[in-house]
Amino acid sequence: MSGAQHYQTAPEDRISLKQKSAYAVGMLVNNLQAAALPAMVVILNLGLGMDVLWVGLIGAIPRIFDAISDPMLGYISDNTRTRWGRRRPFIFGGALIAGIIFALMWQLPSGYIDILAKDPVKHHQIISDATNDAEFNDAGGAIVNYGGDQLNQAEFVFYGPDLKAIEGDAGSSTNLDGFPQVEINVDLPDVQSFQVAFNESETSSDGETYFINLALDQSESGAGNLYKFQLESLKLSNATGNQQGNGELDMQGIASISIHLAGLEGEGVATIHSVKLRKSETFFITYFWYFLAMSIFFFLAYTVYATPFVAFGYEMTPDYHERTRLHAFANTIGQLAWLGVPWFYAIMSSNLFRDTVHGARTLAIFVGAAVALFGIIPAIFLKERQTLEPVKNAGKGFSKNMAEFFRGVVTTFKCKPFVKLCGATFLVFNGFQLGMSFSIYVMIYYLFGGNDGDAGKLMGWFGMLTSIATLGVIPLTGWIATKIGKRKTFLITISISILGYAIKWVGYNPDYPYWLLYAAPLVAFGTGSLFTLMGSMISDVCDYDELETHQRREGVFGAIYWWMVKVGMALAGLLTGVLLKVSGFDVALGAAQSENTLFLIRIFDVGIPLVTSLIALGIIFTYKLTEIKAYDIRTQLEARRGKVTAADNAE
Repeated sequence: MSGAQHYQTAPEDRISLKQKSAYAVGMLVNNLQAAALPAMVVILNLGLGMDVLWVGLIGAIPRIFDAISDPMLGYISDNTRTRWGRRRPFIFGGALIAGIIFALMWQLPSGYIDILAKDPVKHHQIISDATNDAEFNDAGGAIVNYGGDQLNQAEFVFYGPDLKAIEGDAGSSTNLDGFPQVEINVDLPDVQSFQVAFNESETSSDGETYFINLALDQSESGAGNLYKFQLESLKLSNATGNQQGNGELDMQGIASISIHLAGLEGEGVATIHSVKLRKSETFFITYFWYFLAMSIFFFLAYTVYATPFVAFGYEMTPDYHERTRLHAFANTIGQLAWLGVPWFYAIMSSNLFRDTVHGARTLAIFVGAAVALFGIIPAIFLKERQTLEPVKNAGKGFSKNMAEFFRGVVTTFKCKPFVKLCGATFLVFNGFQLGMSFSIYVMIYYLFGGNDGDAGKLMGWFGMLTSIATLGVIPLTGWIATKIGKRKTFLITISISILGYAIKWVGYNPDYPYWLLYAAPLVAFGTGSLFTLMGSMISDVCDYDELETHQRREGVFGAIYWWMVKVGMALAGLLTGVLLKVSGFDVALGAAQSENTLFLIRIFDVGIPLVTSLIALGIIFTYKLTEIKAYDIRTQLEARRGKVTAADNAE
């Protein structure tokens, strides 16, 4: 068969624009659910202050439950018969439940308050006795230039909810109770005294001052410049503040926190990277279990929606090329989710919110509402093809159904073309996901020296440019695949994405951070082509399987395929936490991460997806289910069913 000789799609095998559009809206919701959680989960570490290993476990453990529920739901939907069809009831219920759970799971309180993090020039002051040359840096830290043997003081003013009368923006108000630990991250010269004072307001409290003297040897081992102490360690000052107060620190009545440095010699710079109030360890343990439980419930609901929805797409047409067109169209619309998701961190870290956790709480409500409202559209408007025989296992007991289910799973894994598709997807997509998990860390701490606002903007631009490029890549992939075949198209597009990852390494340049954007269009070829081709290729595999097993099992194939993807995502989530630990990353250090840490994070970001994509190319190179083979299989299936035309199959 020459390159110009292709089978033509019969008119009766075409899918109407209305049906394609309904399926495309469902794909948009499916992608939104898949993208939103990874985009926001970084807040558990960078916002809530949870340990990176705990965050990794939250990313991994729910996928274990998901791994069980996916194939079971696929089997159940394959064997369901209702007046509304076998897929639509699950899609409808799953969308509503997943949307509600997603909104609820993010209603978390703040784990710490970074006094310097939110618009410091607007909300804080610096007072230096030695010089007027004091300022805030781009990352929100305070820089004090000093000269001479004089007392130097840096004072940072913020406002509690009861201090709206004090000059300042009440929008920065937050509840300061329940934060028993203080963390201060500094770069200091040799000093004789390092004192921290908490100053109560005289208008809403009794105006007392509490302080602590921090010796240089109190710095956390290995951190070098991280100091921690408990509020209960503060002492009442006998020299400053009201001496007639009640003798109890009123955190809600705090007017300011002052940091005093004494005994500075010569000239130099002292930098205060962060001053944080942190919750107790009990708080983090409690919310680890809360978020873990909610994540499990969310993924179960997401499975109820996604598994029947994906299976629906495999069975909408029997035509080899129309399957590619359907997935190209649906994935183009679905890609719109990725236009907004890259901006999530920028939104959550913006001055619209008190902190990133507050931003996550609010954003999750909008995401959950979108999932619930738009997710039911496929259930309402899609129509199923009537090609099914009555369920053969009707009336069987639970044990027999389970035995048949497990036999089906084993049979599915014996299907070599399917296993190759799963392996390639596992490597390409999850390699990309694992790499991107480090990108925000590289941007914040390597490119922008701790400035999460600027990093969030670059992340937004990189993600949006990648998504815009993907909008072009998806239909281009579909067009190329109808000309040269799906396998050859995959080899070309993934090769281009590998080049993009290599360019990404060069793009990580602190002097020219926006060079990173040059890599985005090339990286898009990997993510843009993958699911367009794989969705169509798995439809062909379902025909191949029916010829071998005499069963239509789109639900099981779709479930196991996405099970492989999700297992990879679980592994990616766990490895992100492990590799961050290996790199030496510590969120408490802020902008003061070591050079070795930043180097390793960049290696993980770029190297992992590059290597996994290369392995995927080798796997698909051996894939043999061609266009000629697919049409031959369809002919045999229609003859077996007693149907001689595709029109008989497209009711």
